[in-house]
Amino acid sequence: MYYANKISQSKSTDALKKAYQFFQKDMTASLKIDSKYRVVSDLLYISRIEFKTGFYNDSETSSVKALSILNKLEESDYNNDVRKVLYNHLGKIYKEKKMYPEAIKMYNEALVLTEKSKDSLVIYNNISNILKNQKQFKAAEKLLLEAVNMFDQAKDTMERARVLDNLGLIQLKLGKKEESLSYLKSALALKEGTRSNSSLYVSYKNLALFYSNEKDFSKAHDYALKAYDVANTVNSISYKLDAGKRLIELGDYSVAKEFVYLNDSLNTATKLSENKYALLKYDVSISELKSQKEKTKKQQYQFIAFIIFLLGTFLFFVLKSRHKKEKVLQVYNTETRISKKVHDEVANDVYQVMTKLQNNNYLNEDVLDDLEDIYTKTRDISKESSAIYMEHDFEDAITDLLLSYNSNAVNVITKGITTINWQSLPEIKKIAIYRVLQELMTNMKKHSKANIVVLVFNKENKKISINYKDNGVGCTLKKYNGLQNTENRIETINGTITFDSSINNGFKANLII
Repeated sequence: MYYANKISQSKSTDALKKAYQFFQKDMTASLKIDSKYRVVSDLLYISRIEFKTGFYNDSETSSVKALSILNKLEESDYNNDVRKVLYNHLGKIYKEKKMYPEAIKMYNEALVLTEKSKDSLVIYNNISNILKNQKQFKAAEKLLLEAVNMFDQAKDTMERARVLDNLGLIQLKLGKKEESLSYLKSALALKEGTRSNSSLYVSYKNLALFYSNEKDFSKAHDYALKAYDVANTVNSISYKLDAGKRLIELGDYSVAKEFVYLNDSLNTATKLSENKYALLKYDVSISELKSQKEKTKKQQYQFIAFIIFLLGTFLFFVLKSRHKKEKVLQVYNTETRISKKVHDEVANDVYQVMTKLQNNNYLNEDVLDDLEDIYTKTRDISKESSAIYMEHDFEDAITDLLLSYNSNAVNVITKGITTINWQSLPEIKKIAIYRVLQELMTNMKKHSKANIVVLVFNKENKKISINYKDNGVGCTLKKYNGLQNTENRIETINGTITFDSSINNGFKANLII
């Protein structure tokens, strides 16, 4: 409130500068805590400072910003009161910019929200002044007569006096001399009762104008002199200049020297004030520019940090995927190496021993059968873990794998294997699929006693599904090494596999990659 009072009371540019800086800083703080009504209040005070210093476009911008914020807030008595003040202020701005239709529109918007008779009188006076500037004297008279009819409800003496003053001047323009003088003297009587020197100046000035118009220069000079005395009492340069000009027009040149001096002083002070305020606006703009640069710099650092975070996250998952792929390939290479070693060293050695023993006529046949059994198991182990040659068509490789389990006792049926674009799959996924299907078929051959096996291949969106089903003896599901290995393989390529089986109900597996 200290700085708000500075705006309405102070005539010092330095005081306005401090008030402007205060409300700019307060608005910045209010924006940070999202206090919208506080921001509106700050914008209103800033707009008043801009208006007082003659920056009407800036003042208009600040008021419109405040209104746009209020329009988004919930309606309330306080909202309406602030909106009314802003509309009235915009009316004053448009009047100074000589945008009279816009000014009247703003005053009417304020009038709609006005509930107090005093406030209505203020707006009626403001609109009548615009109509007077447009020489619409009849419309102005009609409006002010409506205001006079409100005097029973509006007890504010000064506002009633303003209405009477304005109505007296309007009727003077319309040639209604008696009515004009009556209203002007009534206004003076109301002011004399308040002992407000500054308000008396307007009445004396208006009566001097009335008598000048009537060619009664003696009375006109008396009232012009009274106006000049009041201007000196209240020490208002603008009043002194106005009253001095009136006296000179009436032939009294005693004030001419002081008039010239005051006029030069006022012009110098006005330019100095405008320059100071322009410099203030520049300083604030530079400060805001620096603040914006710092904010932009901070945002750039945050953006760089975010990019580094994204790159780090991306690199982490790439390395993780690469590590997983290398791990799978390592397992595959280990299996292949063990398979070759079993085949080259163990199976061949067993076979050589069998050959030698067959030449021994005294050897028990059971021993030979056991050795042959060991050889068969060793060969099977080697086959199950042998290398997969990806340079050939993978579709053919899977088909050959599945058909190798086909026999007189088991009928293997496949469906949809040709609908899959196997070439688009990475090698690591092909290996996993091959090994899982090999594990399922080996499990079937060893344990299920099935005579029918069905495998259905399907492409669902971007995923491949493989459904396995046999009509074997089934089992109670327990994930021993074989099933656990298939799950581990599928997990390494981000796929899923589920099993379903029960005694005498066959075995099912659903694989999705």
